[in-house]
Amino acid sequence: MIKKITIILLVFCVSCTYAQNIYYFSSSAGNDSNAGNEASPFQTISKLNSLSLAAGDKILFKRGDTFIGQIVVSQSGANGSPIIYDSYGTGDLPVLSASDGPNGNPDPLSTIRIIGKQYLEFHNLKIENGRFDTTGTDDDQSFGIYIQSFKTLPGSGNFEDAVLFNYFRFSNLVVQNIYSVNSSGTAFNNIRTTGIYFLDAFVNDVIIEDCYFTDIERCGIWLRKYVSDAIIRNNKFIDLGGSGTIISGSKRVLYEKNMMRFTGSNSDPRMTGRGSGMWVFGSDDVVAQYNSSQHARGAGDSSGMHVDYGNTNILFQYNYSEDSAGGFCETLGANDNIIWRYNISVNDGTIDRSGKNKLLWVSDYAYVPTKSTNVFIYNNTIYQGKDYKNVIGDSEISLKAASLNFINNIIYLEPAAKLGEKAYLFDVNTPNFSKNIMYGGSIKLDFKNLDATKIIQSPLLLAPGRRHYSGYKLVTGSPALGAALSFTEPSFPLAGLGIFSAITSDATKDIYGNPVNLSGATNIGADNGSGEPSIPTVVTYEAESGIIVGGSEINCSNGSGGKAVNVGSAGQTLTFNTVNVSSTDLYLINVFYANPLKSTLKVTVNGGDTESVILPYSDAYCYQSGVPTSFPIIKTLNAGDNTIMFEQGIIDKMEVVSVNEATLSTEFERFLDKTEAYLEKTIIPSSETLRLIINKEMSSQNVEITIFDINGSLIIRKNLDSKNMSLEANQFGTGMKILVAKVGAQLIVKKFIVY
Repeated sequence: MIKKITIILLVFCVSCTYAQNIYYFSSSAGNDSNAGNEASPFQTISKLNSLSLAAGDKILFKRGDTFIGQIVVSQSGANGSPIIYDSYGTGDLPVLSASDGPNGNPDPLSTIRIIGKQYLEFHNLKIENGRFDTTGTDDDQSFGIYIQSFKTLPGSGNFEDAVLFNYFRFSNLVVQNIYSVNSSGTAFNNIRTTGIYFLDAFVNDVIIEDCYFTDIERCGIWLRKYVSDAIIRNNKFIDLGGSGTIISGSKRVLYEKNMMRFTGSNSDPRMTGRGSGMWVFGSDDVVAQYNSSQHARGAGDSSGMHVDYGNTNILFQYNYSEDSAGGFCETLGANDNIIWRYNISVNDGTIDRSGKNKLLWVSDYAYVPTKSTNVFIYNNTIYQGKDYKNVIGDSEISLKAASLNFINNIIYLEPAAKLGEKAYLFDVNTPNFSKNIMYGGSIKLDFKNLDATKIIQSPLLLAPGRRHYSGYKLVTGSPALGAALSFTEPSFPLAGLGIFSAITSDATKDIYGNPVNLSGATNIGADNGSGEPSIPTVVTYEAESGIIVGGSEINCSNGSGGKAVNVGSAGQTLTFNTVNVSSTDLYLINVFYANPLKSTLKVTVNGGDTESVILPYSDAYCYQSGVPTSFPIIKTLNAGDNTIMFEQGIIDKMEVVSVNEATLSTEFERFLDKTEAYLEKTIIPSSETLRLIINKEMSSQNVEITIFDINGSLIIRKNLDSKNMSLEANQFGTGMKILVAKVGAQLIVKKFIVY
């Protein structure tokens, strides 16, 4: 009877409502002796760590404030009543940083530490951890959020045979400035520095969404070991030293609608300088779809996305990959059932920064070299032409597998491009090549001859060479229309189940949302539409026809009309006031520029918020006989005349063309969150410049900037033009500083660190 009563109580308590406490924290207006409510908030992370939290509790940090110290999550929530960490108030997200600058106080390994806890949520926070001062160990590591369990793998070798920790939610986080004390002597594979890091986590049910990762030594998200049923979606990974995401030792992961740009970056000397946008290793049952990866760099694995070794049941579909150093479809050894379908690859493969330059790449690389089985590459569209440095493609082919199926793909090369001529390896036990279009340039004859049913005609793409997936639709009369091979597709065993409830085993649509049924008549390539009736109208605006403020018209022998406009300095602008379109819609704005270094272009449309767009480098300046290159920006324009303003670039011309809404959402083309004001960097070396960025609505006013030391002593006060709010950091001294900016009636307070 006692056992029965106990069981009844346990069942009842699954649906218990837990008492909820809400604790408010403000570093600027709080005190640890306060009551901890909104009117009387606590102040420090030390106080937070001393609280005995319970299921259902909320911890709220005041927006605009900075909190220094490591948060040690020492309590779990409960099913239906998680412990929630969030923000309150208005203004910038609150900053949580374990590091307080180079002051001799040891900087913790992570800003948020979670060991063996569960039912946790984190929302609307900015997380940093630029470590400077040693703890005596792990100087080559740093983390924003660190999750570990200290469990050991069961004898079965299956982590899911252990009792797992459940329910983790992360949303609307900005994770940046994550750097170790010093990793200069550490091998690349031993550098773990990551924004959100799971190590021996033994966790289930994870969602990471709508987060922004930038300025990190290596990785944005790393499921390093033992995570199941994870969804990673709608995130932006911009300018990271390594990969956007690594999925290793995990099961059942859905990775969708993420944007990855400039992974493997070296924009900060502390960055590792190598990394694919995303990759999977030693994992089972992963789907990656509707993702965009551009400008991955590095000497090792630096593809748009890739499949490392030891995986089973991996499905990559509806993704856009462009200008990656590694190439397309990188698949290493000891894998089984790897599916690449309905993806678009544009100018992947380069030797830039020692890139692998293997456009088509399947290998046997594994701990023990082992050829992969059941690799399927079908209905993809692959384009090769000129890259951003105006270098024509000359990529390698390297294919080594037990069984490889290459079916219904389009390979389109510009006339001077080459594929497989530079280097060619083919070692496949059971090849199956059918109904591929191989057109243009110079394609290795041995490779072409693998397909007895190949088509050597132009596929008639809508706008080949466009740096956007909209350019790779088929037009009326294409030989790809209705010409695909009908075949039985490989199975994705978990389709329709759990987190894959919306995933189908067979392809049912293409990257543009058109229906697909490969058991019947379909198209070759990634577009299964009926054919576009005509090429859309492209309207060109020469830079010299715009309104130039502060900059100048310059000669550019290789530019359109032999002219360009230099508005490269802060505050200089080029404005087009009469950009006329027929209907309110999304438009592709191709900006042709001649900046030989990776740079930031500011764009303002119709007086709205100014967005900063990172541009890849072109081959040279105009005066060095540089040839302008183009970069696509997606904007909504209104019917009638529109105003488009550019700052900080050398602009040749602008093209405007309508982009029909497609399944691969153009929202993932956008870069920065729209905030009223932000510091370009919050941790900067003394040799650099401190810059405050404000939005367009505030930019017509003068700004008074005051810098204080952390002890409150005045360092400098200046009145500046809102278009040029830059100060040399070497005049402040090192350590933590406080910036106060008066913009009209608004007061902006920011903390930053100089080292």
